[in-house]
Amino acid sequence: MTTSENTMEGLRKFAESAKKIMRVPALKGHLGGVDFYIITLSLAEVPRYIVGTDPNPDLSPKLRENRRANPARFAEIADYIVCNQNDYRFSAITCTYGKNGTDHPDNWEPADPDAPKGSPGWMLGMLTLNQQDPLVIVDGQHRLGAIEKAIDIEPELRNDSIAVVLFPYIDLRANQQLFSDLNRIAKPPTKSLNILFDYRDITNRVVQKVVEGVSVFKGQVNLELVSVAKSPNEMFTLAGIYQASEPMIIGSFKGGLLQKELSQENNNEDEYVKFLFDAWEFIAEQFPEWGKVASGQISLSENRKKYLHWNSGVLSSIGEFIGTVMRKCAADWKETVKTDLTHPDNANWRRDMPQWQGLVLAGDQVLPRSAVRIQLIAYLKLKVGLPLTDGENKALLQLDHAVQKKIGFQP
Repeated sequence: MTTSENTMEGLRKFAESAKKIMRVPALKGHLGGVDFYIITLSLAEVPRYIVGTDPNPDLSPKLRENRRANPARFAEIADYIVCNQNDYRFSAITCTYGKNGTDHPDNWEPADPDAPKGSPGWMLGMLTLNQQDPLVIVDGQHRLGAIEKAIDIEPELRNDSIAVVLFPYIDLRANQQLFSDLNRIAKPPTKSLNILFDYRDITNRVVQKVVEGVSVFKGQVNLELVSVAKSPNEMFTLAGIYQASEPMIIGSFKGGLLQKELSQENNNEDEYVKFLFDAWEFIAEQFPEWGKVASGQISLSENRKKYLHWNSGVLSSIGEFIGTVMRKCAADWKETVKTDLTHPDNANWRRDMPQWQGLVLAGDQVLPRSAVRIQLIAYLKLKVGLPLTDGENKALLQLDHAVQKKIGFQP
């Protein structure tokens, strides 16, 4: 081989090897006995350098780095990215680099080779990785899939970047342990906190204003938890009010009570807030105990034991029923709702009355929310002659004959 040919062959091999090298600025840290690195990748680079979970459904869970991905979540997260291009946010993706037995990268060049451990000169530098062993995702596989989808929809997103935390790939078992450690201690925020902190959602904003403005809710609603069953001071949760309000928001539009659907484009947030203020003040009149507790006339803890209307499952079912009445009865909805909620058969919603057994209660315990929802809504519809859905009819058919007779249901 001639000198020229040798040179060309050497350049070819160099170019080939260069394709398999990643050299990036990085931040180095030390955690739990190992060094780790933090880099940033453009969204276009993420799917090129990072390998997701094997989608093969026949692959044993014991051989997976983490759980199997759910493609439906790719679309959901991609939609979030595309719809919020100017202010979407992601936490870092976590990956491992190298192959079995790896404990350090191909090369690490600190900004200051003589700097003591933990100092800026030790922490900042250039990281070199061999891409023959791609980055294996441990936490963030749904973000990875969503990023690919989002770039397909909106190519300009390819220039955005995301942080990637890199740990050495020791072996499969260590990767599985890392996945477990990262997810075991993670606790998603409550429904109430999601409503409180998500200002993009117009329904969230409407419900928050309702909680701040309706007389019986002021200072009486827990904004963080999903249950206040044992609270001596708080009547409801933000999530509970939301679940009861959402059907009324939908019903008010579909029944023609409000002319335009609630949306940012329609700029009608205040209109819906005003409508729900009035609706909730009216509902509170049907449950006088609410006002008495709010004004300090009676004890919440004692009354919670006596009445069903404090229960969040019961409250959300009432809200869904009212939403249906708004759709069916339009301007006459208040008259229908008042007739129903104050019906003598409801026995003032006292828990100790036998008519609730099997319908809402089992002994002194409220039935699961799914059962309460469909059975209570069907019961309330029966009282005012509204037609039942097939699902509601089926649910009542499955009740004990004595319960059917008690609520006036004729199979």
